[in-house]
Amino acid sequence: MLPQSTASVAPPHSHAPWLPSAALGIVAALIAALGCRQIATVPAWNAALLETAALTAPMPWSTSEGLPDRTVIQAGQLVIHADFPLAGQHRLIRDLETLRADVSQQLALPISDEPVHLYLFEEPARYDAFAARQFPNFPVRRAFFVETDTTLSVFAAWQDRIAEDLRHETTHGYVHAVVPTLPLWLDEGIAEYFELPRGAQGVHREHVAHIAGRLLEGTCRIDMERLESLQSAGELSQDHYAEAWCWVHWLLHTTPARRRVLQDYLTDLRRDGQTAPLSARLAHYEGPPATCAAAVRAHVEALSAADD
Repeated sequence: MLPQSTASVAPPHSHAPWLPSAALGIVAALIAALGCRQIATVPAWNAALLETAALTAPMPWSTSEGLPDRTVIQAGQLVIHADFPLAGQHRLIRDLETLRADVSQQLALPISDEPVHLYLFEEPARYDAFAARQFPNFPVRRAFFVETDTTLSVFAAWQDRIAEDLRHETTHGYVHAVVPTLPLWLDEGIAEYFELPRGAQGVHREHVAHIAGRLLEGTCRIDMERLESLQSAGELSQDHYAEAWCWVHWLLHTTPARRRVLQDYLTDLRRDGQTAPLSARLAHYEGPPATCAAAVRAHVEALSAADD
């Protein structure tokens, strides 16, 4: 997704991070200074991310030259715009529709009817040129998610990893349609979890191997409070992405009580974006941070052993 941030140092992960509220004013100023597109009839940028939604206030890119428009498909909550012929029953489109229900069920979130626009470019060169022109401040990514006060949008190049990329970025859209304000680390952890094919059960083998390797080196630091302190995508490293995924998987796949802690947290975030952080809730149910960290470490080690 074009996760919330204009990180000057791009994280190693292939997806772009989102723009936290603290950075939005800076981003808007940079955009204005560079003479780049600004929201036409909407007040500045959303304080949650840099991403798009609703058709009531068209964004500059909605009429931009070179924007995909050859094929337009309505698929549930998704409005898919492609610059090449794309079948309405393409298996990837069906997969993304199923993802909507999976996200809702796993996270206990309602399903929204707010449109999530997917703009698909057949040629990576056209996508790169569009992204450089419309989003000059953002690091290069195969796909990214953008949210504004009125729209939720995904932009992607059609390439070998398009399925993974669209599951990741579309997850951002589905979640932000109902939970507009989400901590950066959790937003990415959830997207990392759902970017995998259904049969994977949310097990991200690359992240398991990465964390297991760090544990063997003695350089792994499992600390949710550290993740909660992250404010911009530029701060996100591969360690952060892997750990964020791990916390989400641990919460969803170990005990019903832990799953409820995550679900209740998301529900409360919908009502009040300033609700108590997830780490504080876990401390109440699980004990000190060190106890939680040990449990997560054991979870990774079990997943790693299962791969051996």
